[in-house]
Amino acid sequence: MRKLWQKYLELLDGDLNTRVFDNFKNLLVCALLFAAGTNALHGDHHLFMGLLGSSLTGWGLIAVSALLMLLNVSDGLRRLAKLRYHTALQIGLFLVYLILALRVVEIVWNFRAD
Repeated sequence: MRKLWQKYLELLDGDLNTRVFDNFKNLLVCALLFAAGTNALHGDHHLFMGLLGSSLTGWGLIAVSALLMLLNVSDGLRRLAKLRYHTALQIGLFLVYLILALRVVEIVWNFRAD
């Protein structure tokens, strides 16, 4: 148990807390961009002074969100690959990340609907 505690303290000294919160913050931003893009797809108004329709803007936001989310996930998986038992951690992180992203999008949709 003491060895596990020492490893945890080493990770905290190595900025684990900052990395986890930065990754989570990036997840929230990507999910909010995705939700905004899907909301724009359902709208029928012109954006950017009437130059672009809402569907083009919506697909653009979804594409940017997907690209940023892919970058964030790949960075997290690359960091996990350096650890022991990295395959199980990578699969677990990817599933948790996907579930959290979908849940945040649902929350934003429900908030927007009210």
